[in-house]
Amino acid sequence: MKKWLILAVLLGLFTVAWQSDWVSAARSNNVEYFIDTLFEDMGYGLLLVTIPLMIIQNVFTLFPIVLIILVHIMAFGVFEGGLYSLAGTVLGAWVCFLLVKYFNFNWTERIWNKRKSSLSRYYRWIKEYGVFTIVALRSIPVFPSNLISFAAAFTPISLKAYIWSCVVGNLSMIWLLSLLTAPLWLESNDAFYTTFLSGYVLFALTVAGFYLRKAFYGKRGKPSFEKYIS
Repeated sequence: MKKWLILAVLLGLFTVAWQSDWVSAARSNNVEYFIDTLFEDMGYGLLLVTIPLMIIQNVFTLFPIVLIILVHIMAFGVFEGGLYSLAGTVLGAWVCFLLVKYFNFNWTERIWNKRKSSLSRYYRWIKEYGVFTIVALRSIPVFPSNLISFAAAFTPISLKAYIWSCVVGNLSMIWLLSLLTAPLWLESNDAFYTTFLSGYVLFALTVAGFYLRKAFYGKRGKPSFEKYIS
């Protein structure tokens, strides 16, 4: 009974959000609405709109996540805005994961059967490679966040490992999207862009090196990569 009550509340919130100007602006990529209207009127209260929108996006994928990331950067700066974007995307990934894993309604199985061809690939990768797969998939913006969360919920991965993989993967994704959208928020500061880009390359190489080392070597330092390529 509690599960259906939670589902009813979520559907009600989703219906309200769907009819709001916020979702309409996000779906139409209207950055000016968030910056010139909401941010001018609300200041930091803008986060009361954008964070819920990021959670909704991570569950339903109604609009490009890059839009809200760009809004945060333009409103709060690249570092502070990036932090708020990370919080919103991780919260959304957590909510989507819990909805499937702990509130496993019959509709989750129907969705699985309907999208089995795409979900099974993610499921196999996550089950085989674990945290490394989630970090890698979330680092690349083209992979739908909700499908990654959905597939992960059917694997034995722990909630703690899932959350940490989302933090690292989403940080990489937000950093990458910030670089790609730099012409829209950066005022011709080549030195800063070069430093920002170099930082991302160093971060990506460090993360990749860490997980590749874990792939090649077991806990006792013995080669164990064979199990990852079977």
